[in-house]
Amino acid sequence: MPAQCRYNRLALAIAGTLAWHSQVAFAAVEGVGGNDALPTVTVTAQKREESLQDVPSAISVVGAKDIESSGGGFSAGKALRNVPNAIAPEFAGHQRPRWYIRGMGSGDMASTTVYPVGIYADDVYIDPHVATGFPLYDMERVEVLRGPQGTLWGKNTTGGAINFVSRKPTFEDPAGYFKADAGNYNAKLYEGAYGGTLLKDKLAGRVSFIDQSSDGQLKNKVDGHTVGNIHDQALRLQLLAQINDDLQATLQLHARDYKGQGIATRAWGAGPGGTTLFGPAPKPNTGHAAFTGKAEDRIQHNGVQLALKWNLGDLQLDSITAFDDIQEKAQGPNMSIYEFGRSYSDDHWKQASQELRLSSAKNQPVSWIIGTHLFHEHLDSAASSALLPADYNQAFGVADYGKTSIDQNTDSFALFGSTTWQVTEPLSLTTGLRWTRETKDIDLQRVAATDSNDVSFRSANSWWKHYTGPLATTVIQDEKRTWNKLTYDITPQYQLNDNARVYLRYAKGFRSGGFSGGALVQAEAAVVAPENVDAYELGIKSEWFDERLTANANVFYYDYSDIQVNAVSVRDGQVVSLLTNSGKGVIRGAEFELEALPINNLHLNASVGLLHTQLQDFESGGIDYSGNRIARSPSRTLAVGASYRIPLDNGDSLNFGSDWRYQSRIYFLPTAQEDHSVSQGGYTLGSASATYHFGGRLDLDLTAYVNNLTDKHYKTDSVPLPFDVAWDARGDRRTFGVSALTRF
Repeated sequence: MPAQCRYNRLALAIAGTLAWHSQVAFAAVEGVGGNDALPTVTVTAQKREESLQDVPSAISVVGAKDIESSGGGFSAGKALRNVPNAIAPEFAGHQRPRWYIRGMGSGDMASTTVYPVGIYADDVYIDPHVATGFPLYDMERVEVLRGPQGTLWGKNTTGGAINFVSRKPTFEDPAGYFKADAGNYNAKLYEGAYGGTLLKDKLAGRVSFIDQSSDGQLKNKVDGHTVGNIHDQALRLQLLAQINDDLQATLQLHARDYKGQGIATRAWGAGPGGTTLFGPAPKPNTGHAAFTGKAEDRIQHNGVQLALKWNLGDLQLDSITAFDDIQEKAQGPNMSIYEFGRSYSDDHWKQASQELRLSSAKNQPVSWIIGTHLFHEHLDSAASSALLPADYNQAFGVADYGKTSIDQNTDSFALFGSTTWQVTEPLSLTTGLRWTRETKDIDLQRVAATDSNDVSFRSANSWWKHYTGPLATTVIQDEKRTWNKLTYDITPQYQLNDNARVYLRYAKGFRSGGFSGGALVQAEAAVVAPENVDAYELGIKSEWFDERLTANANVFYYDYSDIQVNAVSVRDGQVVSLLTNSGKGVIRGAEFELEALPINNLHLNASVGLLHTQLQDFESGGIDYSGNRIARSPSRTLAVGASYRIPLDNGDSLNFGSDWRYQSRIYFLPTAQEDHSVSQGGYTLGSASATYHFGGRLDLDLTAYVNNLTDKHYKTDSVPLPFDVAWDARGDRRTFGVSALTRF
């Protein structure tokens, strides 16, 4: 039987099984409890407020309650933990999740790289990857849009888009909350918000903050210090002004200051008997690392945005203007007791964006949205790497130094539109179109030591400032490129009955081209072509048993071309990471999501993701890797969760909850898949919590929680290293703690 047929039959079998079990469960409890229903979830996936179930697209939502009640804090990467066919492992504290949806993402960490999953904060596109790991606080919801979103959500969304929506000021009575959390690894969190009317019917405000810190989970055997400490602070101030009956303005100021220690890694000898080129280096025990040097990360993100909403009768005009200033300084240590490489980078992004949208009323036979989007970004980057000579370490004379300086400008302009035509009462047709023009120019220069015998530094401290040896220019790239692209989508939706709708979606996606910032020699100074995807999706959305059950499912197929992949290799004692193009690829899969309220106070949810990915016509370093899977694309994801509330006297209650997620094997690279050395096998993570809610005026929640309940050990990253050194980055161990949340 062909693989495609087996895959489709498996998808149908799972869909049927889920539907059958849900019907049995509800038949068993029919008539039990009251008439409560699942709450309606409102999203803005089509740039206007709609019910999640009415939008003909695969969307998952993380609600405010889930974020607010999460034990140990809720960083951005956790938003995908219950989303089928999606992962966002955080392998450097809160520094930079690697976003993957339906196998589409990027492992390249160069400052010049754009990613196929678009990250938005209150509808504002955030480009630098280091700015996307922010803590979530005082949030309304997180919308996860799966599949190409190239019409309304921009150019770099071949994989999908994620919109983080914060709570806004209102003209209601003053209200707020405060949360304190303490856990193992010296974890502490303080979070709160307060807002209300400042001037009756004219001006309202809201201020929110978070302060989160914890020690690392590894201990360095060389100096006895913990590895992976973080301290993350953020502040958001918003003002809402009702300028007149038809014009409303929201001003937001936000700031973040993150201090971390980069990637908490373990390294050991991969040679015979656990040796490296320099000597023996036994594999550290679990919870330990052994390395020299210093690790530091500092991210500062400041921004301002102004959102205007103008009521023009049957029309509405929206304007969103934003400016963001993002800087990261990162120092990487040796990951071994021997000197085999350290790094330092100073990246500074300044971005400005402007979006205008004019939309018709929703409840019309033909509704529409048209708009324009402008984006400018300037990147100033300096990255250094070194092997310090024997005066400072045990490298036995091996030494090196190199520095890459980048000045890059990006200018993007787009026109877009989307319309929904109610053809008949059960049939609607949504179509969208976007034309994008993007220009990038880069001035890249790399210099490197000419001879390892001439490498010298005045000091090992701040070595990147104190190199004194001779240098030679190895790479110069001064190029300017412009790409134009027309993307579109077509989605008919048919109302089967009062409870179910089926849709068929075709979408063409586009991820802009660029330059490979990791070039070490002139031959690697390449232009990376844009990648394109033609995506086909068939889905159903349904509600049953008086809206006590929602059941959504879809199957999809992607024809993927000019895929931008991260090719990693070891050459001349250095790890070379280059962004390049693979010829073609195929992605296909299926997704199922269930949410249920079978009896009062019992809430259940489940999701299943099935995924097949394959690279075609992919060659790197003279080796043909065609047939390999796309990196970080698990073939199966499964998430289940349950919460149960026990009402008590005086409005008090007890709440118990647990969530579990399984993820099958992933490969960290599109190459090196002949064995499992740079992969992570399948594993399951679970969490549990118990909350006592004090009702009445007190409105206080006291919670005890455990994350990674079984203390599962798993890798979040691993690549080949030179000098017979192996290394990995580990996911979070078991964490537990208590929190107090009060609302006022």
